[in-house]
Amino acid sequence: MPPRTPARATRKPQPAAAPARRRRPEEVKARILQAALNTFATHGFDGATVAMIAEHANVKVSLLLYHFQSKELLWKALVNDLADKSPLLHILDDEEQQHASVREKLRAVIRRVVESSAAAPNLHLLMTQEARKPSERLMWLCETWIRKDFEKLCELIRAGQKEGSVRDVNPARLRYAIVAISAVPFSVAAEYQYLTQRDPFSRAEIENAIEFIERLVFNDSAAKTPAAGRRRKR
Repeated sequence: MPPRTPARATRKPQPAAAPARRRRPEEVKARILQAALNTFATHGFDGATVAMIAEHANVKVSLLLYHFQSKELLWKALVNDLADKSPLLHILDDEEQQHASVREKLRAVIRRVVESSAAAPNLHLLMTQEARKPSERLMWLCETWIRKDFEKLCELIRAGQKEGSVRDVNPARLRYAIVAISAVPFSVAAEYQYLTQRDPFSRAEIENAIEFIERLVFNDSAAKTPAAGRRRKR
């Protein structure tokens, strides 16, 4: 009797492997830019390295350099990305704002500066890092982007002073005061919250900041926000 051939074991069908999720280039670039903002804000340009930024973005150095080629070009791409979202340029160049009064334009600027500072608290730290000493990067930053915002806002302040609605102080210093009061509570949020027992990112504190700056800028109480009449903890 011929020997029996052993039966072949039947294999259970294996589920098809899920296709690897492809990272979209724009998502990768956005993550790298966010990591670059945080790293440059913390360590400054000289202290930051491509390896640090790649690690924080959870990408390989080679992929980062594929998108941005060098640390210098990454820094410029970051600044251009932030400037494209500039609240001053977008508001003051907005066609809908062309027919608004000086007061309305200034109030819109103040609100957007405060809200954009809350949304990107490390931006002020990045700017502070760059502004501490003269450099080619600072000159490029000023001439490419900052001067536009600076001159537009100073011009708007002077127009308000001419009509009597804005306090008669140095427009440049008032511009710096608006930016500083808007940004500092968010860039030193841990200290602010510890000392004041208030969350600077809360809606109430953001509205308080806007109202405070309006009181600083405008000559009278007519510039109050609609919520300014309500009692709030100050």
